Amino acid sequence: MKPPIAARPLLAAALFAATLLVAHPGFAGAQTTAPEEIRLTAPGLDQPVEILKDQWGISHIYADTEHDLFFAQGYNAARDRLFQLEIWRREATGTMAEILGPRAITRDHGIRLFKFRGDLDTEMRHYHPRGHEIIPAFVTGINAYIDETRRDPDLLPIEFEMLGITPEHWTPEVVITRHRGLLGDAGTSLDYGRAVYLLGADKVRDVASFHPHQPDIELDPSIDGQHLIDHDILELYRAFRSSTSFRPEDVAPEFRAEEDDFEQLEAALTRETQQLERRERESLGSNNWVLSGRLAANDYPMMANDPHRAQATPSLRYWVHLNGPGWNVQGAGEPALPGVSIGHNDHGAWGLTVFAINHEDIFVYETHPDDPRRYRYQDRWVEMEGIAETIRVRGEESRAVEL
Repeated sequence: MKPPIAARPLLAAALFAATLLVAHPGFAGAQTTAPEEIRLTAPGLDQPVEILKDQWGISHIYADTEHDLFFAQGYNAARDRLFQLEIWRREATGTMAEILGPRAITRDHGIRLFKFRGDLDTEMRHYHPRGHEIIPAFVTGINAYIDETRRDPDLLPIEFEMLGITPEHWTPEVVITRHRGLLGDAGTSLDYGRAVYLLGADKVRDVASFHPHQPDIELDPSIDGQHLIDHDILELYRAFRSSTSFRPEDVAPEFRAEEDDFEQLEAALTRETQQLERRERESLGSNNWVLSGRLAANDYPMMANDPHRAQATPSLRYWVHLNGPGWNVQGAGEPALPGVSIGHNDHGAWGLTVFAINHEDIFVYETHPDDPRRYRYQDRWVEMEGIAETIRVRGEESRAVEL
């Protein structure tokens, strides 16, 4: 038997099983009972960590090291949102066809085109000076809870049993995936190109708003405008935008709804989606405002922020309070990301809003007339690089694709 955690030496450079103290307040009407402490062991912590859940279900995480703070955030997010995280991981890695079958092959192919292939440490430092330490700690925490579910499958949410799958480990590449940040700017450029081909640049300028400047929107002479009309050249690149939805055949027979019930549910969900989209179109705009403490009942200033994200179940947001060396921050992020995106610390509050910017471009390359795998770069022909990958498909043979 291992000695109790307090009797083991604490080695700052070593990774070992430290204790997570998790308090779950009970409910008695509007009153809460004394917190109940549950001791868990999680390999990978440097020091004991305490997680307290308040009456609203928000976790307050207290750690003695930055590594442990974000390890615990990942661990706790996985404990609360494991199925949501597994779907996110599959969407980000292009492995949805493993559970949805052939209808997800194009989507998996397209998402893999966005995979990050540069220096990972440099990339993670762009998000925070110590991002190369914070993101791996967060991922290690997620994986620590996944390992617990492998030892005790009863910890898995019922969705895993319904789909006949188990969660897989995360990597830092999943956290920094870009596919969710691409909002169709390339598609807008393509639409303008088609409009210019059909109507001419002057007419498009008359009806479009290019404030504050008037860009040159004439088509390059090398572009075949009719080809833009006849072909969906961005099909693969837009594949990530398809939503994840499950059909009766995706789940184990004992969990399936009757066909008539499923059709009624699907119709109801379609109507609800259409209503939400209509309300979004009729929206008057963002609601971002700050209220002075002089006008608030408790003398504290208030900030409201509209991040332009949909209401969903489970929520796209994940509330947390992080308290550790150099950190005392509370607010909402997303379960798949470390830190807090919208919230406050001891000094101020902040928010963010999804906004349309020109961050995607379409380049047209001249290919060799005798070899379409070569393209002109300056004054020479360059061979295209291809990456061979295999997409595993539920119920069918795996598919070989080239990126």
